[in-house]
Amino acid sequence: MDKYIVKEIEKKLGYHFQDRELLKQAFTHRSCANMRKEALHNERLEFLGDSVLGFVIAEDLYLRFPDEAEGNLSKIKAYMVHSNVLAAITEGLALQRFLQVEEGEQKIRNNRKLKENLLEAVIGAVYLDGGIDQARTMILNLFDQSGYRVTNLNEAIFDYKTRLQEVFQSLGLAPPEYVMLERRGPVHDAVFVIELRFNGITLARGEGRSKKQAHQDCAARLLAQTDNGKGLTQFLHEADSGFSS
Repeated sequence: MDKYIVKEIEKKLGYHFQDRELLKQAFTHRSCANMRKEALHNERLEFLGDSVLGFVIAEDLYLRFPDEAEGNLSKIKAYMVHSNVLAAITEGLALQRFLQVEEGEQKIRNNRKLKENLLEAVIGAVYLDGGIDQARTMILNLFDQSGYRVTNLNEAIFDYKTRLQEVFQSLGLAPPEYVMLERRGPVHDAVFVIELRFNGITLARGEGRSKKQAHQDCAARLLAQTDNGKGLTQFLHEADSGFSS
């Protein structure tokens, strides 16, 4: 791996590797290893990094929220280590650009699961290179910088948007569409109004101080009306019937 690329990655991570072979391994996809007939790729590091990440996030939540029940801490942890969050952190750092893949397979860098795996492999590499303290520092810094480190329990006990998308996927349906209707108020105190639609039919409307919050509000409202998604099929049928009539 080119030394300039190594320096750029280290700058993004805020961590300097002593053993740069670990960094190289973290950024080597199985397809590239097979092509070059190399033994090392990042899947074992991914396995290790997944456990390190889970421990660090669990420890952080345990220490920062001493009065919170185990059930809520588990939900928050599940939100923070969710595939979408890890992929978003990877995208924010543009780490997938440096992943070594087989020639002609560059498009797989856009795969969400691959981005999640890459971040976990990097975490595993940092843990082996610098130990748990260095891994902890890097992980929490990345979550802070990306805005995914939960600070308000009421806002992040459940990722309603992700849950709703999973319900749609489980039914073999395309994800719903979030359409911004308006932004009210001054720039420093704006309120975003979002409509949740499926096949052109409005299912819910939500508001928030950001588009992200408004999306979550929409999803939460629809989940509340469908028993956490269990009644979504019937709800969609009734909504379609009402629209047709």
